Order: sequence, then structure tokens, then C-alpha cells
Amino acid sequence: MALGASLSAVAVVMVYSSTVTTPRQAATAADPVLGGGPGCEPTRTEQLVRGNGVGSLANGPETILAFQHAYYVSRSGAAARALTTEDASVPTAEVIGAGIASIPPGTQHCVLITPLADGRFDVVITELRPAAVARTYRQFVTVASGPNGMAITRIAAPS
Repeated sequence: MALGASLSAVAVVMVYSSTVTTPRQAATAADPVLGGGPGCEPTRTEQLVRGNGVGSLANGPETILAFQHAYYVSRSGAAARALTTEDASVPTAEVIGAGIASIPPGTQHCVLITPLADGRFDVVITELRPAAVARTYRQFVTVASGPNGMAITRIAAPS
């Protein structure tokens, strides 16, 4: 029961499903931080970041991209949890890993990040599973500056 509740914290809130028949992502060498591809065109403005790249610890949106890359591409709960503070309001690496294991390998993703006035980020993750079913998840992510760059301190349902 606790595992189910924790997994839902990883794949937070609104889930939408639809059938998609076209490919959604292909990594680009032009900007590995943002990534991108068809259906996930890389975008970086003051009010919007979109991509599926490796991210970085340079700022909030890039840290969020790095977390999602660890989740969907590296498929590592430990790598994802390493991008958070030790006391972050985020599940353990083991619980994150269990969430990753529930997603078919080859699932593609695209992350849309919008800053909020209170320092959080509104994050919408669209995943395209191999069976061509798109699912969209929305979460609010809080980041803070740390000794090695930015780190995630909280992932929560929109409120």
C-alpha cells in the first residue's frame, strides 16, 4: 500500500491517455542539454523550457530535465534521486526505481517546464510508450541552489 502511494508521488497527478501514431522524439546533437526531436522541439525562453535532453545542474529547468532523463533514458532511480537534496520531499531511489520498472523500455518522453511566481516549476511530462499510447503527467517541482549546482527539493501534485 505504501509503495503504491509512493509510486503515485513519482508519477504525480493528472494522467491523460490518447493514441498516437507518429514518433515523438529523437535526440539531437545540436543541444544535448535540451535534446528534442519531432513532437518535442527544443525550446528555451524565459517562460518556457521544452526538451528531453540530458539537462544539467545549471538552473531549475535543466535540473528537472536531468531528473527526467535519469528516469526515462538512464532508467536509474539512484541517478534520479542523486539530483535531489538529501532531505527532499521525493521518494527513495528504490521507490523511484520501482516506478521506472513499471514503464516499458523504449518509452519516449518530452518535458514542458514553466516557472511559477513562487519559485516552483509547473512540469508537464508527456510519455509515449512503445504501444503508441501517450500519457501526460503534471507536477510542481521545487529546486534550490546547492554546493554542486541546483537540486530538486520537492516534487508534488499541483495545488
